[in-house]
Amino acid sequence: MFRHGEISTEIDRGPFFFTLAALICCLTGAVLCFVLGGAALAVFAGVLLAIVAAAAFAVLLALISDFAFIRDGVLHTRYFLKKRAIPLREIGKVTYREELYTVYDKKGTVLASVNGRLTGIDRILSELDRSGVLFE
Repeated sequence: MFRHGEISTEIDRGPFFFTLAALICCLTGAVLCFVLGGAALAVFAGVLLAIVAAAAFAVLLALISDFAFIRDGVLHTRYFLKKRAIPLREIGKVTYREELYTVYDKKGTVLASVNGRLTGIDRILSELDRSGVLFE
């Protein structure tokens, strides 16, 4: 789901649909509490549902905007809304620590980070390995 190419990570369907359903239910409940309820308890419940809806929206945004793909010899990443495009020949090494792959250039400068829990990260890593990237 939401693939960006042949060698790409993708979003898991379960967490995506669960978060989307939570967002829709909380928004609907908040609107109903504000429109139909006039008591202080209804307004309080509406505020709580609106807070949960905001959190669900933030999680949904994080799910959608966290990806990596390789196209035409270039690694494209987006992690916490930071976009990077790195030619594979410029990658010096890749390290794995705390479920996060960090991509370095040949001088040791950090170029990008990729979430290690993404579905399809194994295809990205195997392509990097075929390109001769060093893994630590």
